[in-house]
Amino acid sequence: MRVCVDTNILVDILKDEWRPFQDMLYGALTAGETLVIPTVVYGELMPQFGGKTKQIDTFLQDHKIRTEPLELDAAVVAGSRWMRYLKRKTTLECPECGHGLAVREHFLSDFCIGGFALTRCQVVLTRDRSIYRTYFPELKGYKNCLD
Repeated sequence: MRVCVDTNILVDILKDEWRPFQDMLYGALTAGETLVIPTVVYGELMPQFGGKTKQIDTFLQDHKIRTEPLELDAAVVAGSRWMRYLKRKTTLECPECGHGLAVREHFLSDFCIGGFALTRCQVVLTRDRSIYRTYFPELKGYKNCLD
């Protein structure tokens, strides 16, 4: 099975946090699942490694995770769900000038990961349940991580 691994799971491994989600990734490795990330996840990992791509490559190779491009169909899915998110997000009013301020909880990269998972994988492995439940309800979570 092709499993899209979200950035937060990889950061959990690096920081040794959220052990149940780390265990899901290691269980997927043991089960011989195909673990993949879109290129945007690679970019999100760069700060964790101080921009040292050789270290990122080694980490991904050690965990048998492949990096794949974000294809146009995944970007279209991501963009359409992102537009729906932007329409639904709330605004706050600046107490000093009264100007509306957008409250942003998610970034386009979150939607790119969801679009990639939906178009290229059977499941996603993530801790970020809310975005996938709301904007990608047809996407399945690995080992029910979205439940």
